[in-house]
Amino acid sequence: MSLSDKKRIVKIMKETLNHAYFATCEGSQPIIRSMTPVIESDMTIWIITFSNSRKVKQIKKNPKICLFFTKQPNGDKTAIVLGKAKIISDLKTKEYVWKTAHYDPTSYFPKGPTSKEFCVLKIMPTKIEWWSDWKTGRKIYKP
Repeated sequence: MSLSDKKRIVKIMKETLNHAYFATCEGSQPIIRSMTPVIESDMTIWIITFSNSRKVKQIKKNPKICLFFTKQPNGDKTAIVLGKAKIISDLKTKEYVWKTAHYDPTSYFPKGPTSKEFCVLKIMPTKIEWWSDWKTGRKIYKP
């Protein structure tokens, strides 16, 4: 994959943060919910959540995930991330993600990144299906 394609994927994810949907598995049933992930320029993806959330319990049993980004209302820019989620317990990384977030996590976690309820998930993509417009069509990125 060219560097420009990787940059395009990151751009799509950053532009559509407010229209991202995160799927985990509960047994054999996929469960999806809206999320606002933290996307870094190098394509690192973080999700901030509660440590006792249903999604964390599901990831402990099955780390396979799907994260779907789409431009509203027509879906003409889309990135579908398939991979695994890893629960991060390292305080230094949690503090980093806290500072990197494009929103203030304090409204959800008033005790800060050292709080027991503050949890960070690192998304490790195995495949990304994406398109930047309908004309160029679907492309595949495999890290």
